[in-house]
Amino acid sequence: MKAIRIGWAQTDLTPDRPVWMIGQMYHRISEYVRDPITATALALDNGEAQAVFVSLDMTEVPLHAMKQLKTKLETLDGLVFENISFGVTHTHNSTDFNEDFMRLDNENVFGADILPELSFPDDVLYGKEAQIYLVEKLADLISRAWLSRQPGGISAAHDYAAVSFSRRAVFSREDGEETVMYGDCSDESFLRFEPGGDTAVELLYTWNLEGALTGVAINVPCPSQVFELHRFLSADYWGFVRTDVQKAFGDIFVLPLCGAAGDLSPIDLVQISKHNKQELLIWGGQAEEVLRNFNMEAICEGISARLLEAVKRGYHRAGQEIDYQPAFRHECLHLELPLRLVPRDVFEASLAEVRRIQQVFSRDNRMTTRDVVQAFEPQGDVLRWYMQQETATFPCVSHVVRIGRIAIATNPFELFSEFAQRMKSRAMAEQLFVVQLSNGIGGYLPSSSAVCGGSYSSKPASTFCGPDGGDMLVERTLEVVNQLFSTTE
Repeated sequence: MKAIRIGWAQTDLTPDRPVWMIGQMYHRISEYVRDPITATALALDNGEAQAVFVSLDMTEVPLHAMKQLKTKLETLDGLVFENISFGVTHTHNSTDFNEDFMRLDNENVFGADILPELSFPDDVLYGKEAQIYLVEKLADLISRAWLSRQPGGISAAHDYAAVSFSRRAVFSREDGEETVMYGDCSDESFLRFEPGGDTAVELLYTWNLEGALTGVAINVPCPSQVFELHRFLSADYWGFVRTDVQKAFGDIFVLPLCGAAGDLSPIDLVQISKHNKQELLIWGGQAEEVLRNFNMEAICEGISARLLEAVKRGYHRAGQEIDYQPAFRHECLHLELPLRLVPRDVFEASLAEVRRIQQVFSRDNRMTTRDVVQAFEPQGDVLRWYMQQETATFPCVSHVVRIGRIAIATNPFELFSEFAQRMKSRAMAEQLFVVQLSNGIGGYLPSSSAVCGGSYSSKPASTFCGPDGGDMLVERTLEVVNQLFSTTE
């Protein structure tokens, strides 16, 4: 065994100007900063293997910046760029520091002339300028983490906290049952939620040679979406967690790792439905801002308090078994998962709807935001049809890292929780950290029951892969994880 070296860094990504925001289907420009959006990096190496985990308070991984970032880091001695894993917390109150990709998709299908006209403030940070800003920030962050590596130790703990709730409610209908994402559970037709859920919290602690805590990675199966829908920047509940953990443990680093949660959110629909019947309709419509009838800050404070207790409990256990020479290996798994296909009859119906829309609207009679959002599904079907004429697979990368008795496995999807449960239960690792929304933009990856239920997050327009792709992801990930644990070191 070789000694492991550990480096940490954090940076504030918050711009001092308005930015185009990502996470909702309607156009938003930030109006103010509620709390900073940040990026944190953890660098690990032992001379034979290396891994860097970067966690961003963003909605999706900024793939647009990777080529420029790789060039920036080429002179960083010893670091292999392909060993960096980029993940996001999935806050919906952030930006991707580039262009409005949804607008570009809309233009590819409908044409620019009939879409709503958009205006930007003169000082908005957008496009190439925003990309350069992000690249500079991330290059500095990764460099500082890599260059600060010092011999240290790691330990892990497994705990629980109630953070996530199902967001896919099932209702009775005259012809059977239907799932509605963010459905109104106070309605008399509400039956139950789809299967899925996870209260586990996986914790990885890092220590210096004197046995002092230097940082903690917290793997929580829940996106940071309490504050979504609004026009302010925020790290959402992770901002509260960082503050509370540092108050309790001092000036340590906190690395958020978003677990598999395509079917989960931090909002308890059973609790809030009866006071948000109209608000849920607007929320689900995704066409405008809505003020929901619950205290968002109180929810974030509660999540943070529960996670802090889990971190504290894990700390007392983990501090008794620090490993300064852990087994450490890193494999990059390149996958070609089956692309979810749109049948010809579905494509033809969706294309007919697109053509109808193109005839109804014109340069002088443009679509509204609501029209664009309502056309999301036929637009997605058309785009998928064109994509499947070129390929039958969806390429993606999974970073699989063994650190001592635990393993970390990433994927680029909003992965439904049942796939992670399968991986965690069959992995030879004592703990498996499943980290979604990493190193790609894979859309939702739904379960079979979700596909049967329907609704957003389970249809082709919001997915690249279906349940068969999830099955393959599970098996291939387990194959690599278990291979890393099958050799004695």
